[in-house]
Amino acid sequence: MIGLFGIFRADPRLPANLSPLAATLPEGYAIGCHDRPGAALGRVAHHHDFADGYAESADGRFAATAIGEVFDAAQAGMTGSLAAFAARLVANNHLERLAELNGLFAIAIHDRVAHRLILATDRHASFPIHVWRAGNELVYAGQIKTLLGDPRIARKVDPRALAQLFTTQRTFGRTTPIAGVEALPAACLFEFDATGGRERRYWALDWRRPDFDEQTGARLLAEALRKAVARQSAAPNTALLLSGGIDSRLVLAAAPRGALECWTTAGYAGNPELAVAREIAALFGAKHHALIVAPEDTLPGLERTVVDSNGLYPASTPMSAFLPQVGVHCPAILTGHGLDYTLRGYYLPARFAEIAGSRTRLPILRPIPRHPTGADVLRSLRQGPPRATIARIVAPAWRAEWWHSQETALDGTLRPWLQSAEPYNAWDAFILHAVSKHYAFTGMMATRAVGNLRLPAFDAEVFDIYLRMKPAWRCSGAMVKRALGELSPEAARLAQANTGFRAGLGPWREIGALMARAGLRRLGLASRPEPPTEYHSTGSWQDIPNLYRLEPGHRRRFGEIRARLDALTLGVLDADGLRSCIDEHLDGRAKHTKLLRQLLTHDAFVREFGATA
Repeated sequence: MIGLFGIFRADPRLPANLSPLAATLPEGYAIGCHDRPGAALGRVAHHHDFADGYAESADGRFAATAIGEVFDAAQAGMTGSLAAFAARLVANNHLERLAELNGLFAIAIHDRVAHRLILATDRHASFPIHVWRAGNELVYAGQIKTLLGDPRIARKVDPRALAQLFTTQRTFGRTTPIAGVEALPAACLFEFDATGGRERRYWALDWRRPDFDEQTGARLLAEALRKAVARQSAAPNTALLLSGGIDSRLVLAAAPRGALECWTTAGYAGNPELAVAREIAALFGAKHHALIVAPEDTLPGLERTVVDSNGLYPASTPMSAFLPQVGVHCPAILTGHGLDYTLRGYYLPARFAEIAGSRTRLPILRPIPRHPTGADVLRSLRQGPPRATIARIVAPAWRAEWWHSQETALDGTLRPWLQSAEPYNAWDAFILHAVSKHYAFTGMMATRAVGNLRLPAFDAEVFDIYLRMKPAWRCSGAMVKRALGELSPEAARLAQANTGFRAGLGPWREIGALMARAGLRRLGLASRPEPPTEYHSTGSWQDIPNLYRLEPGHRRRFGEIRARLDALTLGVLDADGLRSCIDEHLDGRAKHTKLLRQLLTHDAFVREFGATA
């Protein structure tokens, strides 16, 4: 993963050597190390954008490194590189103007006169900065494995993080998988010198009352998407990761014609989602590439994915398998990521209905307590294994602390939104307080590893419309579907791969269609498409429950994990409970897909990071 790294020493005369940190970085990247007594600034980047990463102020007092991209820079008064702009801002005591930048980035600045270090995250902490402090010295890095190149940092697992990972597949707030290593929050200006650390926020995640109705909002959103995608697709050879769903279709419909090359992955050539994506690309005259990744070929990329995602649960390991091919052809890669959990409120607490034995999300909010707590958010999340399964895998000594520690951590992290006038927003803040920690963003880390990641969902103009949407509008998703119709009525009429029904179908009509089809299937009057094997899927990825149970490579890996469970429990997990769940899944007696996926990740994390109890 591209990012920043560096060392600060309390005594400005002492050497600061970045060689041990740089040695952890893989080949194929441009690595720059600016070592000076007292402080060293490092950067790992793609070769094509390396020259813009380091700058000094005119008087030589401030040295800055930066990573990321800014669009519409002139509107913020930015000339030259992001690093040079940051050096000018701090020289004029105007770092709060980072709030005006429309982009995703991370910045490190050394004040050589005052001997202080300043670290800045973007408004969403999409570029993570991890920090380790000991006394008046500090080491920082975007990638935790790079941070661990410093021999002073113990590779000890934080048991609270382990509980969070196995429950929600991510960590909260400042917590990271390694004890003593903290993640800086979003929109953070963190200063560190011989007296210690201080921080402030230059921007706050605040929702506002809408100043438009849903119909007007759809038109505003369509126009904002057009502008955002035009900004992010202006350079030649820009890629779009195109699925058969709604979010990436919105991006393509908003793009200038011919601006994007489309890439779609699938497990086999006849995949229905691939066919839908190809039809969508043809509608807009876009060049389309199919990337066929056999389900069994995703396992070898697991370790790299886990490193890129800082030990967090990788939502889409296949991306690490196919994305290098995209990066060879396209230095910038757009995705529709984030449009679902912002504009479409995917993680808001919605009602569910049972349809043919499966739960289907309804486009309506369910009631929450008037004054919800972190415990309420934790109980309602849909991300991890069932609570009954978790109860089986927690070590007896950790059973009480497992839930208490998470409830306390979430309550503290989400307090500003839990106590707001609209506490439903706390559910979105669970993701947005640091998007790089969200389990679905791990695929974006793999994208960023091969090209400049661009996310129209986090364009400042698009995101501002999101912040003016009522939670009920977001949960419904109707405004987004209207926006798709504004952008392209033809694209709205085409089927979406997730349901098979036209993409612009209203949310309640879509639910009715799903229920009707489920009834026909129960009566034997309709059938599902048949993939070539039981562990292929008709969607983008794989049938993961069967992949783990039937595919020889994955079965072999779980056998290896089963044999080393005692070393993986780290005083928090119960080896016997984990062993039983593995056996039940592999024997077909139960489905423990999310647990086994997290265990697969955890095993790779322990091996790659050298993690210990």
